[in-house]
Amino acid sequence: MIRLIMILSMALLVTSSVEAQEPTEAMGAAGEAAESGAAEAAAEPVAVDEASVGEVSLAYADPSPSDQGDPDCLTKVYCKVVKGKLWIEGTFGPAKFNATKFRTINLLEDFGGNLSPKVVVKGPEYGAAIGAKFKIFSIGARFKYAKFDPFDLLTAGVDMGFLVKRVPFVHPYARLGLYYNTTRGGTVIPVLDQLLENTKTNGGGASIGAGVRVPVIKWLSVAIGFDYTFIGLYVKGFDPAENEDFSNGTIGGEISGTFALTVHPI
Repeated sequence: MIRLIMILSMALLVTSSVEAQEPTEAMGAAGEAAESGAAEAAAEPVAVDEASVGEVSLAYADPSPSDQGDPDCLTKVYCKVVKGKLWIEGTFGPAKFNATKFRTINLLEDFGGNLSPKVVVKGPEYGAAIGAKFKIFSIGARFKYAKFDPFDLLTAGVDMGFLVKRVPFVHPYARLGLYYNTTRGGTVIPVLDQLLENTKTNGGGASIGAGVRVPVIKWLSVAIGFDYTFIGLYVKGFDPAENEDFSNGTIGGEISGTFALTVHPI
């Protein structure tokens, strides 16, 4: 009986030992499998679907100023930059003409004497011009009428201007011109009207000017500037005392201030 009890006890001990070893081995096998799976997952490359990746676009805004100035000029009444390809303007301002500044006429030259009158006149000057603009320069025709005393000075010709529009609101400009000149109501030397008959005064000149132009609205601007013009005038007539034709000339300079109102219709 005692021997039977000992045999049963030993059998129970062996069975318990086997059951305890089986969970441990199972846990070890599971751990090894997990480590092996992780290693394989790390070794395999991950496939990425390119179609699922969204495209990224970057919008670039040019910080440089536009040559056209304010882009809203086409819709706004006011525009800070002078617009338009065609311009028409009227001008007004004071003028001073020193007709004999560089050369005068010696009335007693034929008699060996010297009588060279100086002629300096002042008065208002009116004008009109029309032209076309090409980027930074323009070309046009100009007419001016100076109301002097005792004669009037008429000017007609062409000029070329350069406008700097990089400065908003105020645009500096420079101008060059070539003109035909004549007088009305008398000759450039008034005393010759008493000595000669059938007198005519004709000539030409070249001018240089500068100023600033200010936009008012998108089709209207104003300008303030000055011009200096070299003017040569040639006087022709008949001298009844000598019974011969007379011809001689003067060279002078005119300085004028100009206020201009300009329309830019196109």
